Amino acid sequence: MIRILLIISALCLTACSFSDKKKEQAVNYYNLQKYFFEEAGRLNQSKPKVVKTVKHNNVSETQNIKIEDWTQELALFIESDINKAAWKNSYQKDSTSTKISYIAKEENLRTRKIVILLNGNKPTKISITNQTKNNLYHTKEELTYIPDTLYQIEKFQDVKVLGINNYKVSGVIN
Repeated sequence: MIRILLIISALCLTACSFSDKKKEQAVNYYNLQKYFFEEAGRLNQSKPKVVKTVKHNNVSETQNIKIEDWTQELALFIESDINKAAWKNSYQKDSTSTKISYIAKEENLRTRKIVILLNGNKPTKISITNQTKNNLYHTKEELTYIPDTLYQIEKFQDVKVLGINNYKVSGVIN
């Protein structure tokens, strides 16, 4: 009986370590999802004050707030991760010691471009362009994140029935 439990335990440990290695191998591009989850966790702990401005078309409102859930606040950045098995060869990578950029090779990909400026291995600025276009609507998002300084989301939306809307969310992190 003990022997069977030992064998089952060994198989479980082997399966877990294989699964972890498989996950590591699936990362073909800079892991934005991991980076922004870590940033959200760090910001949730430090609880910085934010001067947040929300603008819809030409109407703007600014407030000094504390963000309660940074994972939700940075959701569009997290969702822009391009590390999917199906997209393994879908982006053209260009990199130097201070910059990594990815440009979509296929028109149907939502995340069109990512530019990461680096100081060492640490991002100093991340810019993301997302776009969706079909017969019913066209949306374009320009996302910018500068650690401990600023996050910004600019969104253009043209929906056939609703018309054109422009949104801009800026958060200055104090």
